Amino acid sequence: MKIMPHILLGFCAVLGACTDEPTDTADVATDVADVSTDADDLTGRSVYRLETTFNDAPVVLDRDLTGKDQYFAFGSTHIAPAVSFAMTDSVTSPRTMTVTLNFGIIIPSADHPIRTEGPGTYAFSDSQPSVDVFIGGLQYRSTLEGASGEVIVTEWSTEEGGTVAGTFSGTLMAEGPTGRTLPVSGSFHFTLPAPNAGQPR
Repeated sequence: MKIMPHILLGFCAVLGACTDEPTDTADVATDVADVSTDADDLTGRSVYRLETTFNDAPVVLDRDLTGKDQYFAFGSTHIAPAVSFAMTDSVTSPRTMTVTLNFGIIIPSADHPIRTEGPGTYAFSDSQPSVDVFIGGLQYRSTLEGASGEVIVTEWSTEEGGTVAGTFSGTLMAEGPTGRTLPVSGSFHFTLPAPNAGQPR
């Protein structure tokens, strides 16, 4: 089986107001690893796979982020005692692009309702869980009107060392008036890092 499938939390997770465009080359990952998992034990690992087609060319991204906690935001900023979880990864190969999988609020509070409750199928909507891809100068989001698809969560945890895993597929919409769309499919298997304050390190 192939497993397909930092971000600012706090207001970003609640409002979806942050940009995913890389602004610092120190944050741009260039090592694209083959994370084929036909015989691999994924215990403790964090990997994802994304497949898309851009300008009529296939793009496949396999990433192993095991031990690279800077790509994950798991904690609270401006939303405590609520907790959010998301992953943002920027690469320069096979194309310059940024991928964000945002599960939003995973532990709610009175002011911040839960976005991802656990295993299940979540249709693309204006809320999380969400898939964002920045590529070719445009930001494509599953949260915009016109997007369609789903995130399927098969394994779930809200504790350090736990597993968040599943798949996603559908069509993302570009921000702005272009009307462009981006097909995506993939999967993810993340091992939750130590909780942080919701800011990338």
